[in-house]
This record gives sequence, structure tokens and C-alpha cells, in this order.
Amino acid sequence: MCGISGTFAPDGRLDRSLCVAMHNRLTHRGPDEAYSLNTASLSVKLARLGMIGLQDGWQPVEEASGRFVALTNGEIYNADRLFEELGIPRPSGNGVDVAILPELVARHGIKGLEKIDGQFATVIYDRKENALYLARDRFGICPLFFSEVENCIHFCSELKPLVQAIRHPWRLDYTAVDQYFSLGNVVAPKTLVEHVSAVEPGCAVRFDENGRKTLRYWRYGMFSSEKGPVDVEALREAMKESISMRLHSDVEIGAYLSGGFDSTAILMDAASMSKKTMKSFSVTFNDPMLDEGRFQRSVAATAGSVHHEIRCFPEDIAERFEKMVRHCCFPQRETYNVSAMMLSEHVHGAGIKGVVSGEGADELFFGYDSYAFDSIKRGPRMECAQNEQAWGRADFSWEVDHDRVEKRRQNFLSESARQEIIGREFWRHRLIPYSDDELKGLSPMQLRSIADVYVQLGGHLLGDHGDSMVMANSIEGRYPFLGNGVVSLALRVPDQEKVVNFEGKACLKTAYRDTVPETVTNRAKHGFTAYDLKSIVDDTLWRTWHDMVASVGALNVECMAEASTAHLKEKWDFRLGAISLSMIVDELGLRC
Repeated sequence: MCGISGTFAPDGRLDRSLCVAMHNRLTHRGPDEAYSLNTASLSVKLARLGMIGLQDGWQPVEEASGRFVALTNGEIYNADRLFEELGIPRPSGNGVDVAILPELVARHGIKGLEKIDGQFATVIYDRKENALYLARDRFGICPLFFSEVENCIHFCSELKPLVQAIRHPWRLDYTAVDQYFSLGNVVAPKTLVEHVSAVEPGCAVRFDENGRKTLRYWRYGMFSSEKGPVDVEALREAMKESISMRLHSDVEIGAYLSGGFDSTAILMDAASMSKKTMKSFSVTFNDPMLDEGRFQRSVAATAGSVHHEIRCFPEDIAERFEKMVRHCCFPQRETYNVSAMMLSEHVHGAGIKGVVSGEGADELFFGYDSYAFDSIKRGPRMECAQNEQAWGRADFSWEVDHDRVEKRRQNFLSESARQEIIGREFWRHRLIPYSDDELKGLSPMQLRSIADVYVQLGGHLLGDHGDSMVMANSIEGRYPFLGNGVVSLALRVPDQEKVVNFEGKACLKTAYRDTVPETVTNRAKHGFTAYDLKSIVDDTLWRTWHDMVASVGALNVECMAEASTAHLKEKWDFRLGAISLSMIVDELGLRC
């Protein structure tokens, strides 16, 4: 993966120094090489993290007619198959897999991106029409942000370089603030910065002299069992193929190992396929309620991987929390991103440039406890108009308790911020890319799966927890559960084969019954988490963070008192959200 930055001015009045300013803040994403694409109206740079085509690969790439040219961050795992499908050879002498991208667009338009099995954020320029496309992969593994300022479109792989490089009176986006304090996430296209948007997963945004238009080429959630039941062996073969594709690289690929089912399944298969002995990487804690070290070590021994552990202590969280927040500029509801950043730092130190990881399994195969509750047949669910606007179904609220959300606003936001939110509440915009009619036939579990993918997986697990933490140390994350073949089968598996006897991912566990140790398969789900706020702060640090929250006009400083939040019995400590939001406002110089 790499880092993209650039500026597009349809009228040709272009300041190329802005692209350079953003690029210079992205070297951690691509320390190996730098590429440029320049036309009369466009200036783009790519900071490359070389994974494939190290000796014979370069960008930008263009298709045969020369009309479409692209700079791309990411990996196209099925590039060879796509070249065969199009009936064309690879570009002579160029070994990069992303060379297929402009060819697909030339032949099939933006809809051609649906054929890609991989992860990417790409800039595609149409020379004939002087039009720019910014596009992301199906699940939004690779980030891409943009803003329109004074008739120019500025875009970047990270939020912070864009905001810091482009001089503009940036302001806090109160809908995004409400999304965070209501959902625990910020959902694309929203960001914390007003007038800065994230390209949505499965979408391309087209810009030309007439304005902009968002084009969706794929969406998750087209559930269907019309092709008959899914054989568990077919599911296992799809996983093997997906893992094999994500191990293909000119550099060594390692594996993250949490000790849970998802990462264990991947490591067991990856270790059997890899030409080299796999290296696995885990975080351990000195709190036995958090630590999964014994499971990790047992799995690594069974898989035969060379295992690396990094120990995370409360003082590590205290020392690094602010640095982590100021890097990713995304509000935090827990502290575990610090341990994730420490882990990628260790991977980099071990000479590894990419890791496979288990994100996506819970969302696609119904692994969270909430799916088990949804599997129970109940009477009519409570309905409300806000749910219908947000989710398309009045009887579906995802993880939102509207009374609790209102109390949270009262506790955490200042009076002026609450006034700003009126008319901009999170529920006023559809959060998933489906119409009311399309959602009518979905089961509660299927609807939850769609919401989990667009609200939690794309916004958080693949975003600030995924891309931001691995790329901070020049590491690429790869996610076999999100391979096209696996996703296609997951959408065909009936609900009752995913959740059996209140246990999620049942079909996956059956598929891996002869591979994953029973001690892992049978253990209760253990979400990845780290130390709580009480464990990491002393009086000095607390005063510093308290003063930072007090300095932000959007926040209610009284929220820092434990008594102000205890009665809500929250799943997360939203004081961390207030603390991290204050750091982001300061880092980006946002007006409130």
C-alpha cells in the first residue's frame, strides 16, 4: 500500500506546491519510491511501499488507448485473471498488478471496478474529458479523502496531511461529532472536518468542470440463497484461495495472531502454504482479564510459526495515546489502538512489510453476540421515525438507544455544540446504501450485518484501527475474509447456518473443524481490548487531558468527572472520545 496526494483544477489554475506539501507528510505510507502524474489540470504524487514488481514495476499506468491513466495505492490480487479475461497482455516490462485498473475502466466504465479482488484507493484521470475519478475498494480498506476549496479538488490518503497542507478555515463537522457520540464511529462520507469527505467504500467520485457525482459500483449485503446451500468444503476452498492470493508478494508476509478463531484459521492455512516459515505477531498484557498469550503461543506452536510477542503495559498506553490520536485524527472509544500501533512497529522492526489479519469474519458470518440475540424469535420490535431515516427500517436501531444518546449529548457536548447539532443529527442521513423497499425482506441479522460493515468495519476496524495503525509503520494489512470468493459465499449462507445454538460463525467453525484446535474453536469470543482509562492515568496526565477538553468549545468539561457517566452503564468510556476529540481539534486547528 502507498500514499496518494494531489490537486485537480478543471480550469487549469493549479498550485502544484499543495500536492508536494501533502506528499511530504505521507512518507510513512510509502518510503520506497515516489511517482508523479502531471497534466495541465492535475498534479498527483504517490509515495510507494513496494510489495510487488520491485524490480520491474512503476506508476502511473495507462490503458492501451492512452485515454485513462491512473495512480493507485493497493493490491489487485486477481490481476492476472483479469488480464486474461480482457484478452490483453500485461504492459510490457511493468510488473505492478494495479496496471489492470485503467484497462478495466476503459472497457467497462467505473462498473468494471466490481471485478477487482483486492484493496485499493485510486486516482484515475480521463484525458479526453478532463475528468477525475477518486475510487476505493469494495470495503474501503484503503482510505481516500477529498475537499473542494476555491474551485480545486484536493485529495489525500490521510485526513491530517490534507487539512494541514491546504490553507482554509477548517471547522469541526457536528454531524460527524454526533455520529461518534451516537454510534461510536464516524461513517463515510463524513469526517470530523466540515467540507472534507471520505470516498465511500465501493464508490468512485467523478469531478469535472460541471461539478461532482458519486458513482457506486458495488455494495455489500445482496443476500441470496437461490443457488442452493453452501458446502462447507467450498467455503474452506474459498478461504484457502483468498489466503494464498494475499500471501503472493515479492516481500515476506507475516500474520497477526490474536488467539481467537479468525486469526488462528488464517495462520493455520497460511503456515501450510507459505514457502518460508511464517512469522506471527501478537500483543500481550499483564492483566489476565485482557491477556490471550497462552492461546497465542499454543496456536503458534501448532502452526509452526516463528512467534513474536510484544508486551503492552499501562504506561505504554499513557505515554503513546496522544501520539496515536494525533496521527490518525479519529476519535477513540478504547485504548487498544496504541497496542495496535506498537504491534506494527514491532512487525516493521522484524523486517516484515505486510501482514494477514482476520477482520471481516464477524460481520460476514455473524460472529458478534448481538447476532445471537437477533436469532431469537421475538414479537414486534419498537419502531421510531429516526430509525427509519437512518437505517430504512423503523424497527431497526443497530446499537443505538436514542434516550441514552440524548443523555450522552447532554453529558459530553457543550450547549453551543448541542445547538449546532439540531437539524444535523446522525439519523437524518441514510447510513447504509439501501432504499426502504430493498430492506423489507432482510432478516434482523442480515440488516445488522450490513450496518456492521458500513458503520463499524469500514469506519473503524479497517480505518483508524486498521490502515492508520499499520501504515504508521509502513506495514500493509491484508484481509482474507474480505476476498471476493469468500464474501460471495457468505452472502449465500443462510442465517441458521451462521448462528447455531446461539454461537456465531458456525459454518466457518465447521469448515475448519480439522484445522483449528478445539481449544480455540470452543472458547468464548474475546474481543480485542486494552487497559481502561483508570489503569493508565495519574494526576498529572489527568490534569493535562482535563485542560485540553476544557479548551474545546464543543465539549462539556464536566464530562471528565466519572460520576457524570457512570449512570449510563456504557459499553465504552466516552471520556476517551472527548479527550481524543480535543486532541484532534488542536492537531488540525479546527474551529468549533
